[in-house]
Amino acid sequence: MRLPIPKPPYGPGIAESINRWEAGSKLETPEIFEAFHIHPELASRTGVLGAGFLGHNLMSTRDREIVIDRVTGSLGAEHEWSLHATIFGSHVGLTEDQLDSTVTGPEQSRDLWPDDELRLMEVVDELAATANLDDESWSFVRARYDDQQIIEFIILVGWYRTVSSMCNVLQIPAHPQCRSFTDNGGADV
Repeated sequence: MRLPIPKPPYGPGIAESINRWEAGSKLETPEIFEAFHIHPELASRTGVLGAGFLGHNLMSTRDREIVIDRVTGSLGAEHEWSLHATIFGSHVGLTEDQLDSTVTGPEQSRDLWPDDELRLMEVVDELAATANLDDESWSFVRARYDDQQIIEFIILVGWYRTVSSMCNVLQIPAHPQCRSFTDNGGADV
């Protein structure tokens, strides 16, 4: 780790905050949760955004997880990807091969996905890489989502790009209780 990440016993207020973020999870505390608490005031603001995506999404939960898995997988943020792949993957009907392909990319896994979900991953890649969408990608998003869902989609990609940056810059490894990129043939990014 490049910065000291808070560990128990936590400073004042951090344990309560992390406990809210965990929302009853049986997993060991994800280090990304602790890492955000290097800056507790900022963690209190970002926690609301992150929880909002998981508990109050307007996009389908399957689309949400495909977006999150593709952003974090394509950017090599194994820690965050491992959490979502393990906790939500099967819940939204993603197979092990599909989860692996969110790391390796849609161009290598066309036989695993319906055309619209392949296109969704391509649009996610474009937005994450360029912070923009060409007219064809915009038309796809416009046809798939209503106005509020479009805003959610844009912010979701940006938020998980930020989370990926935290994981990568701070060198946070895959969660020890979750699958990794190399489980079941996933890419070694």
